Amino acid sequence: APAKDILKDLVEMAKGVQHPMRGLFLRNYLSHVARDKLPDVGSEYAEAGGGTVQDSLDFIVQNFSETNRLWVRMQNQGKVNDKKRREKERQDLRILVGTNLVRLSQLEGVDVDIYKETVLPRILEQVANCKDAIAQSYLMDCIIHVFPDDFHLATLEAFLQTCTQLKEKVNVRAILESMMDRLSGFADGNPNKIPAEVQAFQVFNECVTKLLEERTSLDLAEVLRLQKALLNFALKCYPGNLDYVNHCLEQTVAVLTNNEKGTDLDEAAVQEV
Repeated sequence: APAKDILKDLVEMAKGVQHPMRGLFLRNYLSHVARDKLPDVGSEYAEAGGGTVQDSLDFIVQNFSETNRLWVRMQNQGKVNDKKRREKERQDLRILVGTNLVRLSQLEGVDVDIYKETVLPRILEQVANCKDAIAQSYLMDCIIHVFPDDFHLATLEAFLQTCTQLKEKVNVRAILESMMDRLSGFADGNPNKIPAEVQAFQVFNECVTKLLEERTSLDLAEVLRLQKALLNFALKCYPGNLDYVNHCLEQTVAVLTNNEKGTDLDEAAVQEV
């Protein structure tokens, strides 16, 4: 039988195990044993009708979706007062979910266009729909670290759009800062490395502005950390562009001036200033 049919059968049959922890390990094992048997560019399993990169994508994404669903379900198992223990267990097992994203990043046939049109939208759909703060935090961080810089530059708007849809408990500032650091390292002080059509600073700024409008419960120190992250990004990726620097400083002044709570700056806020 063609590889694509066997993979499709296996990922469906694994649904027979619905116990969250057992299902997690079963699907991780499936991902592990299938990793060198996926139809891909130059793979023997793509020959003679064995399948295409799209078949491999479908297999990995479906396995990822089911794995994430089982992982999220662990949160609701057991007694209510065991919440902390369950959260620790989930953190310990998170790599079983993230491995699927690593598999996606290793496919030779996935280029920027396929990532932009097929891969990332399906991953982000899972992230947004799972409505779980632990999963959303971890998966967004995984995306940043396992896929290449040029993929991120081509899909920055879609990624940041999802950031504004995450649960209130998710530390979005840490996610944004991580993406800014990744792209800053790529630019390495040379703004020409970031394509002219990718207006990275403007896109990040719009995301930060929307977050501040929607998350009115953010404390002052966290708001200032967001502005500091944006300022650092401007300095590293667009050295010499004083307009971006001035904008960040003006926004910071506005935040401090409009401190509606009228509270004194706490130690954390003073540090950020």
